[in-house]
Amino acid sequence: MEHDASFSRRETIRDSSYICGVVEGFYGRPWTLEQRKHLFKRQNHLGLTTYVYAPKDDIKHRSVWRQMYNEEEMVYLRNMVESAKENNVNFVYAISPGLDIVYSSEKELDTLKMKLEQVKSVGCDSFAVLFDDIEKEMHQEDREQFKSFAHAQVHIANTLHEHLKSKTFMFCPTEYSESRAAPTLERSPYLATIGEHLAKEIHVMWTGPRVISRFITVEHLVRVGKVIQRKPLIWDNLHANDYDLKKIFMGPLMHRSVEIKEVTSGLLSNPNGKYEANFVPFHSLSDWNAADRDLLAHESGLSEDNGILYNIDINTPTVYIPEVSVVNAVISWIDEFLIPTPIIPSQNPQLTADVIGSVPGRRSSIWLQDLPTTHGVIHPEPIQPAEIPTENIIQSAVPPEEPVPSELNSLAADYSQPMETDDLLDMCDEDDMVTVDDEIARPIGFAVSEDELRNQRIALLTSIVEIYYLPFENGPRVQTLFKDFVWLMRNAAVMKKSFREIETLDPMQSEWLVKYDGINEFLTNAIDAFFFITQAPNKPLLAELVPYAFDAHSSCVVLLAVARWMMLGHAVDTAGSHLPEDFGSSDERWIQQNGFNTDTMRVLNVVDNVEKMFSTKIFLPLCMYCFDIRPFNMSDCDYISGMVTVMLTHNQDLLLHRAKNFADRNIIPFLLGGARHNFLCEKVDETGHKPVCYSSAHADGMHFSQYLEIHKSQLREKYKGLVEDRKIGSTKLTEEYIDFIQDSQTPMDVDDWYPKVPEHIFEKYPAWVETYFGLDATDAHPMKKTLQITAVTLAMNGSPGYFLSVPIDDFARQKYFLEIGLHDLGPSLCQRFRLFGQVLRTVSRQSSSSDD
Repeated sequence: MEHDASFSRRETIRDSSYICGVVEGFYGRPWTLEQRKHLFKRQNHLGLTTYVYAPKDDIKHRSVWRQMYNEEEMVYLRNMVESAKENNVNFVYAISPGLDIVYSSEKELDTLKMKLEQVKSVGCDSFAVLFDDIEKEMHQEDREQFKSFAHAQVHIANTLHEHLKSKTFMFCPTEYSESRAAPTLERSPYLATIGEHLAKEIHVMWTGPRVISRFITVEHLVRVGKVIQRKPLIWDNLHANDYDLKKIFMGPLMHRSVEIKEVTSGLLSNPNGKYEANFVPFHSLSDWNAADRDLLAHESGLSEDNGILYNIDINTPTVYIPEVSVVNAVISWIDEFLIPTPIIPSQNPQLTADVIGSVPGRRSSIWLQDLPTTHGVIHPEPIQPAEIPTENIIQSAVPPEEPVPSELNSLAADYSQPMETDDLLDMCDEDDMVTVDDEIARPIGFAVSEDELRNQRIALLTSIVEIYYLPFENGPRVQTLFKDFVWLMRNAAVMKKSFREIETLDPMQSEWLVKYDGINEFLTNAIDAFFFITQAPNKPLLAELVPYAFDAHSSCVVLLAVARWMMLGHAVDTAGSHLPEDFGSSDERWIQQNGFNTDTMRVLNVVDNVEKMFSTKIFLPLCMYCFDIRPFNMSDCDYISGMVTVMLTHNQDLLLHRAKNFADRNIIPFLLGGARHNFLCEKVDETGHKPVCYSSAHADGMHFSQYLEIHKSQLREKYKGLVEDRKIGSTKLTEEYIDFIQDSQTPMDVDDWYPKVPEHIFEKYPAWVETYFGLDATDAHPMKKTLQITAVTLAMNGSPGYFLSVPIDDFARQKYFLEIGLHDLGPSLCQRFRLFGQVLRTVSRQSSSSDD
């Protein structure tokens, strides 16, 4: 398709009769006035010329549709309509009377006319009447007047259309997808009646083969058009997330050929309820709407960068390429993150999720260059009181969604008022924010070009987009990630063979490391993206995306730690039927079983009931920080021991003794005894790394208990002088020293350091796990993730379960482990400890090799 020199694509789209834009038609909390006004500006920029006001849970749109708007609400409605017109957007007001309307009542019809006339008085000239998601029932008086349910709805729609003389009128049928057509699309009496009797100027909305359609084809739409006797108007639920608010969908418009524009009257996107999550979907819709054709099978999706990001700004023939559209949208999205913006939503979002995150050691500060020095969410760790009630540490976490009251009015003043930022996150003041300019500060000693900076940020945000991609599929790189991760697990045993130089690698090891590098790069980018989001000066964007970034981050931390562990050669042969083969389905039911976090659990299903283990929620404090989890060895011993010296005393000699004592008791015996499941969690920030908690596991606890007898005999000799001094009351043991030892919960007698474990425990819980973490809110979640990783790697090597011990009087930690899913196994034989355990596999995998 060629265009002459005077052709302007933007003007052509603006003047086109094709309807393309957004329908706010989801269930859940409606958008605010300010968000809608922001949307209209974005639509104008993107050439999306239609907005349909149809929020399912907006009280006067659906549940109490008969109520007129009051004066205050009319001011807000007028403001909204005028804002749409200023931005070349056709504002369509929709009403949903189908829940309880009496179709045959003239009073009901008059009420509808009055309600829509009231809306028309503020300048709205386009309307829609929606009969979706209702029962196919009529009152007795309706059945007496109308031949069918369809005839009743046609009467309402035609009467309103004729009365209002509207510019555009839309109708949503009760059978709005092929899956809801009874008995079939072609044989549906309801749709046949709609097609024959509904005024031909009225647009009929249609969602495709299903309510949420993965594919919408030309062939399908031609069939629909024949039945309803007009071109259907697509109500596209591809990006809607109201059926599962733990997910958002940020991928491009896909599986809708540009050719369907020839057989439809328009396409409206019903998007994510989280407004800020729709940046990429809206931009891809713009590219699709402005494209002349699809990419042909023999063509490459890559093209030279001509500096133009969107199809709407190209006046030569254009092609719609979803993957390219994502990258171009992300380039613009980066600027949105960096614009200081106050909070717009009407209520404080719930910033709770199942994850905090990890920052890999390889991170450069390339993507932090023009972010505020005072962070928006990540505050300095507060000093905690000596004792914190456990209920303040462990709580049932709210999923990353907001509870929606049964009745809402998004046109009310108190709903649309900007919220107070002080109450949200105690975020940085406006003075602390930076504005983006051409002079970007460079880190000392770190040179980076503008192209490198741009490409790094593109990599970060596209990774998050691919994690939260589409209902039926992850992004392309995520699909590769899971396939390669399964391959690494199946072939992890090849890394048991040691090598000194790259030249000594066998071909299988080389392939393993290549796949590992790809996995490491993607997961690292996704983790970096979490930190990038949390630092964003754009607070509305941060507030809506941060819970989802946390959730994705949680899975990334686990996957990366397990991959690192496998690379060290600690895994035995894990080939077996338990590893998944596919990660997607065209079945609409699959969307409940799909997504990055769900696929992570599918990959790690070496643990029985892995979903239960990973879905148990704990409270995520707002004083969150980034952390990394990695395997550790003996070289980390002194570093890890430094954890126990914090806030106990200012006496450096005592602190040094405490650290050495901790290493002798908690770390060294596991490492020398052959433990291969050792994971350290580190807090990572601008100041560097700091140990937070750790978990160490020996797969054969019975063997380890025997080794402990040897280790204790060595420790008795080492600490013999200390014990004797205590017995004879030596002056070497000052009161400060004795108090310090008691406060650190370290018994003087080495024989009291470890539990005497009943033999029957080893039958069901053969692995012995040791943990250490602080009892404050900032340690609770990292410890949980570290223990999960330990459990997964134990299960990978065939362990059916593990146990750990807690001092008998440490009730806070005992409650913690119960809260995160471990079982109380009773006291140790010595009565000084309480044992807790978790079953990992009901049947232990037999293997000719052992890791311990």
